[in-house]
Order: sequence, then C-alpha cells, then structure tokens
Amino acid sequence: MESLSTFLNVPTIGPDQKVWSVVFTGFDKTTYPNRSITTYNDLLFKHNIRFVPMDSNNTEECFYILDPANTVRATIYANDDEPVEASDIINVINSLNGKPVTHSLTRLTVNPICPNVKKICGEYVLGSPLNVDPYLLDFVIYSFALINQDGTFSVYSKMHLEQLSNLKNFKPDLKVIMAIGGWAADGFSDAALTPKSRFAFAREAQKWVKEYNLDGIDLDWEYPGSSASGIKSRPEDTANFTLLIEALRMVLGESAWISVAGIADRNYIRNVEIAKIAPYINYFNVMTYDFTAGNIDESGNLHQANLYSSELSFSNISVDLYINNLVQAGMPPEKILVGLAFYGRRGATFTKTYDEIKSNYINKNGYTIRWDNKAKAPYIVDQEGNFFLSFDNELSIYYKGQYVIENCLGGLFSWQSNYDQANMLSLAMSYAIKDPYKLEEILQSYYN
Repeated sequence: MESLSTFLNVPTIGPDQKVWSVVFTGFDKTTYPNRSITTYNDLLFKHNIRFVPMDSNNTEECFYILDPANTVRATIYANDDEPVEASDIINVINSLNGKPVTHSLTRLTVNPICPNVKKICGEYVLGSPLNVDPYLLDFVIYSFALINQDGTFSVYSKMHLEQLSNLKNFKPDLKVIMAIGGWAADGFSDAALTPKSRFAFAREAQKWVKEYNLDGIDLDWEYPGSSASGIKSRPEDTANFTLLIEALRMVLGESAWISVAGIADRNYIRNVEIAKIAPYINYFNVMTYDFTAGNIDESGNLHQANLYSSELSFSNISVDLYINNLVQAGMPPEKILVGLAFYGRRGATFTKTYDEIKSNYINKNGYTIRWDNKAKAPYIVDQEGNFFLSFDNELSIYYKGQYVIENCLGGLFSWQSNYDQANMLSLAMSYAIKDPYKLEEILQSYYN
C-alpha cells in the first residue's frame, strides 16, 4: 500500500505524538476526489486525529480506527446510502476514548492485524439435539461421555450422539465433537497417570470417534490438580494432563479436532501447562461464565458472565481477565473460544434457562432489564429494584463478538443448546462474529 501524504499536501501530525489514527483504504487515488480526502484530513486534524489514506487491493471503502498504541479498535464501512462523515469517525473515537458520544454501536468485522483468522462458533449439546440448527454453527459438542472404572467410556444417550452426528447429512462441514467429563466427572487423574493408561484412554476415544463418525474429542476435566468438584486429583495431574493430550493427538492423528474446556483463573493456570498443551490442541474453550456459581450470599447478586469488570463484577473477574490470563500463559489467541451463557444465574441459589427468562422475566411480571455499560452485561432486577438475575442477551453477545474480532480470538461457543430452543441467541452468536451488520439491525429494532 502506498501512502498519500504527498497527494494531500495538507498539515500532518508528528509521528511521535500519541494520537488516534484513521487509515482509509479501498479507493482509487486516481479517481477519488481530492476535495473529499482533504476534507477528512482537515476536520480530523482539528481534533488531533491523524488521517492516513492508503491504496489497497480492497475495493470496499473502510476506515480502520487505531488507538495511540496502534491497535485497531473499530472499523467503519462506507456505503452509497449512508456515507461516512468525519463527524461519525470523531464520535466513534470519542466513544472508544471515554468521551460523550451520540451513537451506541461501533462495528469491527475484520481485524486487519489478523485477517486470516477464521472465526467459528458452536454449541455444547446436553440432551436432545432436535432444536440444533447446523446452518448457524461450525461445530457441536455432545455432552457428555464419562470414564468408567475399567477405563471405557459411557454416554448419557447414544441416540442423541447419533442424532448429532447425523446433522452432517444437512451440513457436511459441520464438526461433531464428543466431550468427555464435565463437572464432578471422575476418572481423569487415573486415566492420565501412566503411559499405559494414557494410551488406553486415547484408543478408547478413537473407538468412539470411528463408530459415530465424529471429528474429534473435547476434554472437559474440571479440573487437573483440583478436587473442588469432588473428584480424585494428584499433584502429578499438571504434567500428566499434557501427556494425556499428547497421547490423544498421537492416536487420533493431526487432522482430528482436540479441544480443552476449562476456566482461566490463577488456580487453573497454575495447574495446567498452558503453553505446553497449546501445540496439541485446536481450541481452548474458556468457560467465561458461572463467575458466581459458588456464591450463596449477597456476593451471588453480581454478574456471572461480564465482558469487563465493573462495580457488579465478582472479585473483578471478567471475560477480559480470563482471556488475558490465557494469552499471557502461552495460549495463542486464535485458539481461544469465548463461552456464552444461554441461561441466567443468581449465585448458587437460582438458575433459569434463556427460554424461561424470555417467557417470564424480560420486562414482565414486575421484572426489568438493566444494562451495565461498563461491564457490557445485562441483568434483571425485581419489583423493588433488587438484583435478581445475571444472563447473556443479544447485546452482550454483540460486544463479545466484537471483542473476539478485536483481539484476534478463534470464536464463540455456548453452554448450552437446549436452553435456547428458538435459537435466538444462537443466531446472535453466529451474526456477532460473521455478520455484525445483521445483528445490529436486530438490536436497533429492539433498542430503537
């Protein structure tokens, strides 16, 4: 790409100044009006914003907004019906910079820092998969297979596993995965203990993959080195977990899907060799929900799946914190999938599916939705204004999709499909990372 600073012949901001920048691409400098380019530059310059028009092979006009650290924070696309004005760009930068603005949403569809990262979305499925829409998803994960005392696996329903696998008849490129484990599912520490037990585990997994035409395995050990859920644990679990994944990769082969489901607090990071397991897995499905799952007192009246920390977050836990922990520990961002909660929670005392929330609590029966703009999270209060329920909705999913794109992450997943029978949140999840324009249309119809 060629810079057009000489083409502009107008004042510029010094390269060492800590300012926001706007990179304008997707136009032909030989035909684009000089007056239009100059107008952008003049108006943005008055607000101490550097304007950098560049030639590119991309024919779609777009404005990449970079903060003073040269990180892309938003992308605005131009179209004939709604041209992008300099004031629009200034409003977006002001919103990202914490200043008052007149708009509500900013859109990032492709991050030029990592344009080749393929963003995917999928769902865990516990129970009947009859509501699953494969056309909205890239993968589905059957939940769960359990480890028997003799090392073999058993599942809750072979029929449901087979029904999930049969969805490939409708969408051949759908990945169908079997999750092993879950909360309080024992057997992992013994399975990972010795070379013999590890390869026996891997061969058992291979048997199920072949029999049900699966694409791979999801390891849901909750958690290595911890007996919090009542399972057996050993100090050796940390190294043995890595060796178990290595054995699974050797037996299943390089083309198989292997993912790990886990959290990313300090204890988990300490007990799992994140950087060492990264080369062997396709994705780390970080369970960015249930932040208040163990709380039975007032501390349960807080967000359970907030994107950022706020006054309503528990111990400053957030999606952002978990993702940063994983990346700093050595997990490549493109291998991280962010989890969504298709249910609501009030600590350990009260949970409701999204279908139940939609039917009974979204601005009904005296309950009211509120929005925490700092946390980018909705919640519900009762008739007296008391905190009632934390949950995910289309708006919080929109912001999580933007976060995935902005941070070059791998995508989104949900727990779990049956809590959203109408696939309203599934649709939002798909749009959030693949077509934010359409999700914005839905949101605008809700929020005017």
